[in-house]
Amino acid sequence: MMALLKMSCIFVLILLNCLAWIVHGSHFLGGTITWRLLNQSATGTPVAVVITQTYSWSYSLITCTNAMISSNQLIPTSSYPLLLTATLNCIANCTSGAIGYVAPNIRPRCTNISPSLGITVGQRSDTVSIEAGSDFSVAYQDTAWRPLASSASAAWSVSSRIQLTIRPDNSLYNNAPTASLMSPINIPYNQSTAIYIPVADADGDITRCRWSTSLNGVNECGGVCPPGSLPANTMIYPNCTIIIIDQTIGDWFAITLMVEDFINSSSIDPLSSVPVQFLVQVVSPPGCTIAPEIIGIPLEQACIPLSVGQTFNSELMAVNNCGLSVTIVDIATLSFSGMIQGNIAQLNTTIYYKTLSWIPTTAQIGFQVMCAMALDSQNAQSAQYCFKFYVSETSACACPGETCITTTTT
Repeated sequence: MMALLKMSCIFVLILLNCLAWIVHGSHFLGGTITWRLLNQSATGTPVAVVITQTYSWSYSLITCTNAMISSNQLIPTSSYPLLLTATLNCIANCTSGAIGYVAPNIRPRCTNISPSLGITVGQRSDTVSIEAGSDFSVAYQDTAWRPLASSASAAWSVSSRIQLTIRPDNSLYNNAPTASLMSPINIPYNQSTAIYIPVADADGDITRCRWSTSLNGVNECGGVCPPGSLPANTMIYPNCTIIIIDQTIGDWFAITLMVEDFINSSSIDPLSSVPVQFLVQVVSPPGCTIAPEIIGIPLEQACIPLSVGQTFNSELMAVNNCGLSVTIVDIATLSFSGMIQGNIAQLNTTIYYKTLSWIPTTAQIGFQVMCAMALDSQNAQSAQYCFKFYVSETSACACPGETCITTTTT
């Protein structure tokens, strides 16, 4: 009897562990980590660095609301209690290269939701003081991604390299680039799909993309390191464009890459490394093969200069190209704290829209990237529509790398 009771207890424990893994493993949809100087003209040591983490989660398991977004609340953790204590830990060169670094928490604040796409997005920014000359890597590591074509339970490692050495070109410290991408992305079966990663760099540096690796003691990709994690014949270009062709409907893949900035076009030594990780799924082509599209102001890939406290108002518009039998069900976004969005509304039989309103704060100085994606009633996605903002303490007429245009009236 005791033996039977003991076996029953073991079975219950195994079952509970399995259930915990199922819930725990289906939260994560990808993310990115970037960093910048708190004071752009900082000198001396220690250096105040603002680390910004952005992660996407399954809406059904981590459910934010528009009210939670408006009030800047932390994402709920009832189905993922490990987030209450998870931190962005140093993973490489931690003893001598990360002096002063205190790992911030992982749990972000609600910034975006799309029940139709099944997405909750959260972001947080933390200021840490780090000794000058530091050079180390940090990561959010856990397990597991949703079941993928390459693995049923692969771990993730979203890693960023922070390097605080004086630049030889301007005698200042570096700022890492920023990059964003929505997740998941649907890839039509047996069609070549190009995915462009929007990148911005406050220092105007040359930026390039490469696949994530797990080399020299730095694990940038956990259990989904390329090329084994990728669809066959997938290619990445230095300009951060990915070309994917796949042949199996229903397959899920985790795409993990690094964006790096360089002091000039001939340099091969990156100043920093920023991760971008997201999911893609191979789907059957919809009945109407003309995908929805997003139009409006800001223009795609545009950069809008704003000053702290300046109000930004605009609209995102989605166009339905498939007639009255198809509707636009959502305009999903990947943005940042404070970007207030209205509910989707219909302008006419083909155009739907969502209002945007934002007042940037001092914590958001530098580049902020925003992306949007339309979803129609046949589950077809538009191409991602991305644009960026450059926030400064005082008014600026152009983003870094652009020229101000002025006119004189006589």
